[in-house]
Amino acid sequence: MERKKIAVFISALYEDMVRETVEGLLKAACGENLKILFFTSFADNHTSRNYDRYQDYDIGEFVVYLLPDLKDYDALITFDTYMTGSFIAPIDQLKKEAPCPVITLGTVKEGTHSVVNDQALSFTELIEHLIKMHGCRDMVHVAGPLERSFCEERIEIFRQTLAAHGLPYDDGRVYFGTLRPECGPEIVDAIMADYAKKGDKKLPDAIVCVNDYTAMGVIQALEERGFQVPGDIIVTGYDDILRAQFNEPSLTTSAQPFFRVGQTGMETMLRLLRGENTKAVTCVPGTLCCRQSCGCEPFGIYRKDLIREKYIRTVTNLESLAFSNTNLILGGAVDETAEDIFHEIEDGCLRETGFKDAVLCLMHGWEQQKMIKDRESLWSERFDVVCGVWHGKPVKRQSLAKGQLLPAEMMDDDQPYYIFPVHHLQYFLGYFIVNPELKELGQLHIKSWLVSISAILVNWFLRNQLKDTVKELEYLYQTDMLTGLYNRRGYYRFFETYYEECRAAGTELAVFLIDMNNMKKINDRYGHSEGDFCLCTIADAMRRSAQKEEICIRTGGDEFVVLAKNYDQMMEEKYKRLIREQISQSLRRAGKNYQITVSIGCFRSVPSPTGTASIQSEAEMYLNGADKAMYTEKQNFSDA
Repeated sequence: MERKKIAVFISALYEDMVRETVEGLLKAACGENLKILFFTSFADNHTSRNYDRYQDYDIGEFVVYLLPDLKDYDALITFDTYMTGSFIAPIDQLKKEAPCPVITLGTVKEGTHSVVNDQALSFTELIEHLIKMHGCRDMVHVAGPLERSFCEERIEIFRQTLAAHGLPYDDGRVYFGTLRPECGPEIVDAIMADYAKKGDKKLPDAIVCVNDYTAMGVIQALEERGFQVPGDIIVTGYDDILRAQFNEPSLTTSAQPFFRVGQTGMETMLRLLRGENTKAVTCVPGTLCCRQSCGCEPFGIYRKDLIREKYIRTVTNLESLAFSNTNLILGGAVDETAEDIFHEIEDGCLRETGFKDAVLCLMHGWEQQKMIKDRESLWSERFDVVCGVWHGKPVKRQSLAKGQLLPAEMMDDDQPYYIFPVHHLQYFLGYFIVNPELKELGQLHIKSWLVSISAILVNWFLRNQLKDTVKELEYLYQTDMLTGLYNRRGYYRFFETYYEECRAAGTELAVFLIDMNNMKKINDRYGHSEGDFCLCTIADAMRRSAQKEEICIRTGGDEFVVLAKNYDQMMEEKYKRLIREQISQSLRRAGKNYQITVSIGCFRSVPSPTGTASIQSEAEMYLNGADKAMYTEKQNFSDA
């Protein structure tokens, strides 16, 4: 049977719920002859407090979902629940345009087959546990952003459950957080302020949080303000992430069936590919977990051995990752070439970064910092495999054909691969293909490693661009724009080097001063453009006559200087003769009806081996000597 190719869109891969969903997908796919590519991002990792600062980051991050041409895939699976809010609408559009079956996990989407947690049942069960088992009558809900559909649904379930039990409900019982622990202090302060206004009690009976992260942040904020959970107030979460079990107090929550959702989603897709009838929406129930934060599990029950074992594994992995990250940053700061950078990244991938395979693909012209706005523009781009590790060895460098995302050998094996975007804010550079170890690595740490790579690439390019700019400015600073010769600054720049070389060798240093005769007459009779032609002709003759690394300089107006090392009388005379011959030849070729004559003076001397004069004064002395010799020749020209 021909192997099917499946695209999966996910975000926040290293969060417990996403990882479990992925594990369920892969479990159901085992033995089914599928090639699965996960397109994933980290954009969901910001809180609302600083999210506005990262809008450009999301633009670059979203490009990963534009990489696959869905015409080449047999199905698309998306896990929308943990996508950042700004991604939902464009991903919905990609689903509508997809020419293949689409399965949505975590939320119901029209036009797709959806597999969801039966949160109406699960969230109701959690709230009713507080009412029936703990006698809670006064409860508030901490919700998340309303652009997340599950947040809005849980508000409605909270309202309906309270109403069904005849308990008071109004909009003032809902507080809005960010789905992250950092929102805890702000939420607790708001609840305390509202209850202080009522005057009868300090806190409600229970705070029902939209997810575990929020609940853990609320618990910490309550304890910092002197309240005990569950002694003074009950707090519940939702999801049952791993940290919920190890929190102090351990968290009462509802375990979403992430593994089963993933497994059921893949099974649904397989039925669709076989042409079987499949329900539009499949609901999978969660599991109520009653622990210490509601009082059901006694304190004194610890999982120290499990925590210690997990902590040791996590710290060991993070130390390796931090070591790799540090080497990347330090190496990238001094690397001269792109190949040096790629070698640095490849060396980092070989270390214990949590990736069994890691291959970096960069877009042609990545240095130009392109902003990708649509799929069509991206599909016209081509990518190169620039470095990485596959099967424990450095990957083969190669250019990928248009539309090809993986090297053929990776596409042909039976491994699922995860594709992360590599970008600098809104500018897309390329992507990383990885085969990750998903456990004992933190979302932020892996994200930091990938962000470091994009930053290193961009910083290397900018650093080299800056070097080129400095060279260009240096060239402009010491170059005469009309003739292309060095200007007066060039004389002083090179004089010391030539002076010291001649002093060490005991040879003569020569300085020529060349002045055009009758420049004013040519300007007055033929115009300044002809005067410029004359100056350029002299400059070209100086360059053409150079035999031994002579430095040719225009010091201003119609005056030129030549700095020459290891010269003698015969070489001096030869250089003068060659300049005049080159000028005559240029005039004949140009068909000019006037002559260009120059007066040339030269001062030669062996630098004193014990001289104490400053280089500046020596440079001026040589120029003055050449000027006197030139003036004598010019007087002879005038007398003639």
